[in-house]
Amino acid sequence: MSQLPKTCIIGAGTSGVICSKVLKQHGIPFDTFEAGSGLGGIWRFQNDNGMSTCYRSLHINTSKRMMELSDFKFRPEIAEFPTHNEILSEFERYADQFQVTPHIQFQTRVTHCERQDGGGWQISLEGPGGARTEHYDFLIVANGHHWSPRLATYPGHFDGLHFHSHHYVDTTTPHDLRGKRVVVVGMGNSAMDIACELGRIGQGAEKVFLAQRSGVWVIPKVLGNIPQDKLVRHPMQKPGLIERLLRTLVPRRLRLAAWDMTMEAVIKILAGSPQRVGLKPPREHFHSRHPTVSQELFNRLVHGDITPKGNIKELRGDRVLFEDGTEEQVDVIISATGYNIEFPFFDKTFIDAPGNSIPLWQRIFDPELKDLAFLGLVQPVCAMMPIAELQSNFIADYLVGDLALPGPADMEKQMRAFDETMKADYTLSESHTIQIDCPEYSYLLQKEWKKARKRARAAGNPIPVPAGT
Repeated sequence: MSQLPKTCIIGAGTSGVICSKVLKQHGIPFDTFEAGSGLGGIWRFQNDNGMSTCYRSLHINTSKRMMELSDFKFRPEIAEFPTHNEILSEFERYADQFQVTPHIQFQTRVTHCERQDGGGWQISLEGPGGARTEHYDFLIVANGHHWSPRLATYPGHFDGLHFHSHHYVDTTTPHDLRGKRVVVVGMGNSAMDIACELGRIGQGAEKVFLAQRSGVWVIPKVLGNIPQDKLVRHPMQKPGLIERLLRTLVPRRLRLAAWDMTMEAVIKILAGSPQRVGLKPPREHFHSRHPTVSQELFNRLVHGDITPKGNIKELRGDRVLFEDGTEEQVDVIISATGYNIEFPFFDKTFIDAPGNSIPLWQRIFDPELKDLAFLGLVQPVCAMMPIAELQSNFIADYLVGDLALPGPADMEKQMRAFDETMKADYTLSESHTIQIDCPEYSYLLQKEWKKARKRARAAGNPIPVPAGT
């Protein structure tokens, strides 16, 4: 009988699938529960778990190199910036190659997780066979954070249709938007894609307005002849000597200032300033908010296919008043205004994320709970997949006793310091509470890994959460 903790993974999106593979390779007994009938999470188009954000034309904004894992490369024929279908097909291949699909219980929703006084978790499930409960020693939460839409509200009333981008599929689904006058609210990646799609003459809306709450830096997917993330170190690669010296010898603020100066200059030269095409100028430097990536936006703007506006000030029946004083007749408002972080299987008095804020040690652990880990609960400036692999390996090494965490007080202190640093660096909003810089995060986690291995060896490598707790 295994002495390793029996583990429950909530969610079989790409993060949950990666974690399943890593735990299987470490010999850790586990079950993965997925509410939908297939794996892939947000990358499964029209996922029957109701949580997918995919619209029909969706392509990822990071190159396929940044999605590849340490022992799994994408097929050469996959596009440089793949579609959702291509991403799903690769992770279905990944699950088959490492034989993790048999460990996933599909159409099984985790309805409640209760931590037991004597240790372990009582997991309530609803599946094809009805309701049941199971006991697990360790719990990994990989339920994602792009499935509970946050809808913008405005003074006044609107006679038309107002819905969140989460529900947008294409120009005719779930609503026929052809020939309509549409306002898209937001300056993130989904807003750009949807506005550009609707702005194609003869294919989409009659008129598209882009309502900006604030200015952002817009990066083309390709800068000259290279992908925009070509020079970013893959998170699963160890930092080289130059990076280690820079992070050790050069103050963080100076490094960020140099990065901002470089990227802002490159964007202005190769794409142009946002205000050149009527967008609001960014208020912050490049690193201070999640970047918006679009190869098409500036093209649509200079051709007049999209009309840039400021934020919505008031709704007036079939008309919308914008902050610049202009008023437009509008049929539809699409809010691409972000998501709430939610854990519907936890009592809110136990774990919650008010204002989308949930500090964690290394963005994985609650200092007071040694038998719980969060996976992929970050907003990375890179693809999520390698971050999930990095975190999964850290969790697995912890569960087999190869690394030991600091004491709760030290974890709390380190967690608060990291959380405050990140929040100070990024725009103050509910969309930036879990933001990370991928190379920096992987560098810091790998540094902690070395310390954690030394702690474990000094203690005799005990298993922190034994089986049967």
